[in-house]
Amino acid sequence: MRLALKGRPCMAHPSLRHSGVLSVSALASAAALAFFANAADAAPPIRTGATNQVPACVTPDRLMTFLSQRNSRLDARYANIARFYKIYGEGWHVRWDFAFFQMAIETNFLKFQRGDGSRGDVRETQNNFAGIGATGNGAPGERFPDVATGVHAQIQHLVAYSGERLAQPIAKRTRENQDDIIAKSHRLGRPVTFADLARRWAADRQYGKSIDFIAGLYNEQYCTGEAHAAQETAAPAPQPAYRWRDLPLQPSGLGGPVPDHVADPKDSR
Repeated sequence: MRLALKGRPCMAHPSLRHSGVLSVSALASAAALAFFANAADAAPPIRTGATNQVPACVTPDRLMTFLSQRNSRLDARYANIARFYKIYGEGWHVRWDFAFFQMAIETNFLKFQRGDGSRGDVRETQNNFAGIGATGNGAPGERFPDVATGVHAQIQHLVAYSGERLAQPIAKRTRENQDDIIAKSHRLGRPVTFADLARRWAADRQYGKSIDFIAGLYNEQYCTGEAHAAQETAAPAPQPAYRWRDLPLQPSGLGGPVPDHVADPKDSR
């Protein structure tokens, strides 16, 4: 018996077949795979446009509250980090809300450590908020002189992944690798989305979904119900590709420390 996932046949394991009917667990697994595959298609493009704007419910102040609720010991030097995402994101026409959520995944909400207290390869003193150059095996990644420059470097790296070449990128890795990054992005033949960062920006195949998971948390807190109704404008909320509470598995990123409430990558593969 075959199950078609994204147009590709998937053979059921012989031990799961009985009288031509798949077991419930096999069907559930297949449904989960299809769910994740279809969800990736709904992730927003990296670059903003007429139909892809940062919604009105996303503001620097709200992002900082969202961040501090998940990091009660947030360093004071990050007080303006959300504003930097907005400034540089708008300047480069990048979905700066999702860039901020990417930072949350990479740094575990600027804790720079996992839920068990272990450290990642990147340290807070590096001002590297997206693991740029931290390619694994203890490689610490790049170092930037201040918070604003680190945010700017991340936004520029996203621009390269979107398929646009930068004349003078801040990050060394962007300068040295952007031609290859751009060539791969152009081969997609469509706008590059945050889902497309999976297995490219980070090795984790669920990396884009991890970012979307954080977007879902923010969306439920600030872009629905009374909070959404109280807004002066009714711009669409940042819609995750799926409802985070409905995920059969909680996604996790490999680009940096794992948020406390997200399963470890080793446990979710």
